[in-house]
Amino acid sequence: MATRHLPMLLALGAALAATMPARDASAQSGTPYARDTSAQTRPRVPLLQRSDWRGAAWTLLATAAVATQDRQINRAFADSGLQANARYRSISGKLTTIHERSMLTYSLIAYAGGRIFRNAPIADGGLHIAEAVAVGTVVGSFLKSTTGRARPRAADEDPYDFRFGKGYTAGEYRSFPSLHEIGSFSAASALTAEVGRHSPRAGTTVGVLAYGTAGAVGLSRMYSAEHWASDVVLGSAMGVFLGKRIVDHAHTGPPSKLDRFLLGADGVAMSFQF
Repeated sequence: MATRHLPMLLALGAALAATMPARDASAQSGTPYARDTSAQTRPRVPLLQRSDWRGAAWTLLATAAVATQDRQINRAFADSGLQANARYRSISGKLTTIHERSMLTYSLIAYAGGRIFRNAPIADGGLHIAEAVAVGTVVGSFLKSTTGRARPRAADEDPYDFRFGKGYTAGEYRSFPSLHEIGSFSAASALTAEVGRHSPRAGTTVGVLAYGTAGAVGLSRMYSAEHWASDVVLGSAMGVFLGKRIVDHAHTGPPSKLDRFLLGADGVAMSFQF
């Protein structure tokens, strides 16, 4: 099996393991696996809140601070010794296959598998991870195409080469923010939140694995001169925010119309023990 599939498969395995006590209990009672409805008694978490402006301001401030070091960080990654290391090149090549498209594919496979095999947590988690990645992809694609920042390999060491709107016509000017990081971190954030709902301990384990992998993806993108460090910082922050917020929104208040349509009448895929 391809190495690039390993992080998501391990995380999904941990997610499934986290749900087993609940499934066992339902099997003993002879009843279908049902969703934990305790969160439904809490008010719905809005997708956007007034306090988000404060978080956005801090994120932009951190991005701007890192941007002052973009040139130096890029030079460090461009070191001839690092670039000549065959192992580093191999690892970077594998990590760069973890991006918004692969994360969306894996999460949709998890959703479909959960529905087919009647595993409610997997279907539920897969759907919400897919939603987070999809939203991040749309927002990130718009931002990077509009800002038109030149990638390090095309910028002649100028991290301030922005050409408004050029990203729509030239891939070399689609650097800011990193869509790889938006996709990988939104998936990591949503997956960690979903697993943590069933088992905080498993959520911690999955979080270390998922966030660590997402962070490594960002390093690989800088190593291959596809992104500046500030691209990675902003993309990571956006991904973390989107993943957690979408899961929190989905699991507070009654199931949304979309969840009821895609997960079943009560907002979940019912699961039976045979």
